[in-house]
Amino acid sequence: MIHKNMLKRYRPQIWMVLFILVLGFAQCTEDPYEPNIYGTIKGQVKDAESGNPLENVTITTQPATEVVVTGTNGNYLISEVDTGKYSIVAEKPDYSSKILSVKVKQEDTAHVTILLSPTEGARSGDIQFKDSFMPAEGAQNQPISPLLRWKAEDGGSGDSITYDVFLYKPDSPNKTRIAAGITDTSYRVNPLIYSSVYYWQVKAMDGDGAGTYSRTLSFKTKGISNNSFFFVKKIDGDYELMAYDLEDEEINPLTFNNNRDWAPKYNPQNDRIAYVSDAQVGSHLYTMEKNGGDIRQVTDIEVDSYHNSGNAFDWDPKQGKIVFSHYRRLYEINANGTERNLIAIAPSDREFREVEISPDGSQILAVTIGEKIYNSEIYLMDRDGSNQQELIGSLDGIVQSPSWSIDGESILFTHDVSGNESIEGRMLNSQIFSLNLSTMDTTQLSQNKPQGTNDMYPRYSPTGAQIIFTNAPNDDSEAPDIYVMDDDGENREQLVDGGSLPFWK
Repeated sequence: MIHKNMLKRYRPQIWMVLFILVLGFAQCTEDPYEPNIYGTIKGQVKDAESGNPLENVTITTQPATEVVVTGTNGNYLISEVDTGKYSIVAEKPDYSSKILSVKVKQEDTAHVTILLSPTEGARSGDIQFKDSFMPAEGAQNQPISPLLRWKAEDGGSGDSITYDVFLYKPDSPNKTRIAAGITDTSYRVNPLIYSSVYYWQVKAMDGDGAGTYSRTLSFKTKGISNNSFFFVKKIDGDYELMAYDLEDEEINPLTFNNNRDWAPKYNPQNDRIAYVSDAQVGSHLYTMEKNGGDIRQVTDIEVDSYHNSGNAFDWDPKQGKIVFSHYRRLYEINANGTERNLIAIAPSDREFREVEISPDGSQILAVTIGEKIYNSEIYLMDRDGSNQQELIGSLDGIVQSPSWSIDGESILFTHDVSGNESIEGRMLNSQIFSLNLSTMDTTQLSQNKPQGTNDMYPRYSPTGAQIIFTNAPNDDSEAPDIYVMDDDGENREQLVDGGSLPFWK
């Protein structure tokens, strides 16, 4: 039994021991154990016909780790690889390259055996490639339509050389031949996807058909600049989505198809573009990455209404949703296409034609329209569809294209002040106006517009200091162009020749 006096006697020592223990524990918790999050890739490369091991095979990965070469036993080993999915590329002269996918797990070894097939006639050719490839291996920020260039010699035989060109992405199971039997030592590639890695290789053939493969090289295309706006452009009868780089003053195509892709709207919160396309039957909502990849269909009902050109939708970035119209009904839907909910119904004999969410996400601007295109109004409502109020009633001439100011205190819209009311919807003198939501005063901003043209689809720049918009002849004799002007209507300047529906955010 411990006596009370003994406790008193040793109390300081006890407290000191406890203090040291607590301090030691705290120090341990500051530096927690971090487990190894790496894995390993190993395997062997063999001749697909004989089954014999192949030495001097170059092994690379995408994403890049390290470059290794097989030994006399055909084995290879890549250590300390971050966990995740990889593409393994195996290359050897006189053999067809091979790409395989592998998943590297934590503290585990992924075993991959690779079989390479000899290329037909490869060992009989005298052709030698020179190290003059462009783009060079690992080149970055390449244009989406790069010019591939190379040099080869036939060893003095005097035979003419023809070339096949192959191009493929790291996740492609096979190489794609993009050119066959050409005699030039360069080839311009059709538009590729932005910010993406590609591999390319050339096969050279002499007059006897003997072929030699070049080494495989990789390059990465450039990305879309953050200082860009998006728009649509009519090409060969179809509408394609474009990005205009304000720094380099160049147009970057985003879509290449036979569809009507329309009304791009960029959401910086998730770095995706929403747009309407008729890729399926009817006009549906889609989203894609800002660089043009990962296209996803969002809606299973059409974005449609009276005289709806396909821009009756908008992002609600604060909620990660898209609001869109389907005739008289206004819906919200998650960006992945789930949870479609009804939020508003248009007034009697009207349908929703255009939709805009306020900068703070609390209100919605909507254009309502009747069977006749010139019967249109602009409504304001709460984000949940309640408290609908008419901001601008039906006027003589078409009213459309409302958009918010940066601070949400005013809006832009257009009105055909000629009062023309044709069944076809032709406008003669559409002008841009601003409306102060507090005073309800309007200001005309198209004072410098050329006669015989229409100003349409206005939007404020990200700073609010300028307005970007479309201008077109009122007889459709020429394609519309994209302009920018100061927020007071001064200093009009053309930015894009042939474009419409600009979105700058």
